[in-house]
Amino acid sequence: MKFSLLSAIAFIAAAATAQTNNAIVDIDRARSLKEEADEVDNTELNRECHKQNGNYIPSLKAGQYSTSAFHNCFRTSDQIYEFIDTLVIQNPKLLSKFAISKSYKNATIYGYKLTKGHSQSLYFQALQHAREWISGSSILFSLASILDDIANNKPTAADEYDLYFVPIVNIDGFEMTWNGTRLQRKSANEVDLNRNWPTPFENPNPPPKEHWSYPGPEPFSEPETAGINKWLQSKRGEIQGFIDIHAYGGLVLYAYADTKKPIGGGVDEKFEVLGRGMKSVMGAKYTSGPAHTLYSSYGVFPDYAFREFKKPAVTIEIGGRVFTVDVSTIPIRGLQVYNGIKQFAKEVTVFNGRDVTPTKPSCRD
Repeated sequence: MKFSLLSAIAFIAAAATAQTNNAIVDIDRARSLKEEADEVDNTELNRECHKQNGNYIPSLKAGQYSTSAFHNCFRTSDQIYEFIDTLVIQNPKLLSKFAISKSYKNATIYGYKLTKGHSQSLYFQALQHAREWISGSSILFSLASILDDIANNKPTAADEYDLYFVPIVNIDGFEMTWNGTRLQRKSANEVDLNRNWPTPFENPNPPPKEHWSYPGPEPFSEPETAGINKWLQSKRGEIQGFIDIHAYGGLVLYAYADTKKPIGGGVDEKFEVLGRGMKSVMGAKYTSGPAHTLYSSYGVFPDYAFREFKKPAVTIEIGGRVFTVDVSTIPIRGLQVYNGIKQFAKEVTVFNGRDVTPTKPSCRD
């Protein structure tokens, strides 16, 4: 849904109080004053959208989930979980819910498993950085689209792998973005969760606590990352690939972000093929490459996942140039991520050099 006069008024009012702090960054770089001024607080605009696009739960129907009015607005955590929980109820043989971790404020972080009975799986997560609402809406649109494809007998990534979705990693920070701190990036403990994963390298310029990328006192110091890691360890050997969804920039990034040294053994070339395959289906404005060619960062999830589990892990930086994007971009970016996930499943099989072997059906995680 698009807003006309209402949208314009809200954007003008918000722009008057837009932050001009260089701590506002996209793919980990300081931004210009013009870029900062383009950020607006679109919280109330979306609350108004909720009023105009409510009561969508009764109309949810298999094969039509991705066209639901749910996707007309950016949604709160309660709305997000209500939506996916309804999909679980309507698809009990395909979809199940599980707790994957806890937050600093002791909130439960939920995951969802979409299964057709395979022995191998893929893992997708979003909203490590709370303000990147489009990453959350895109993972939800992707899940809805895959369920639609299954209902409509179309090929999906679920034909080859079971799929795990964690839509809101930084649940505390996400709540903050809906309650007065729209551009909150870090957790409620003011730690950048996407710097809290282990790395063999020491950051030569460690950021202080007040910095936007403060990694915490040590790897896994935060309950969010520690809990997710514990769960991932329990799936060792099962999960064959990982995607961490962020915004913005129009990028598909792979190992490594913390070193320029090649991986070797033909793996760099495998990542290059994987990246090219994903960007080819996500749109002409996407590019791919090793994360370090764009910026250096330490303790990011994909680097850790690849090193620890020896399986391909990538970051999707959704296209765009601001965090506070219009609701009209939800299906556009959602489709891009959905296409990326679908291609990722194909590329992972080639990358890992093995066949996917199904087992008896199960909907448990």
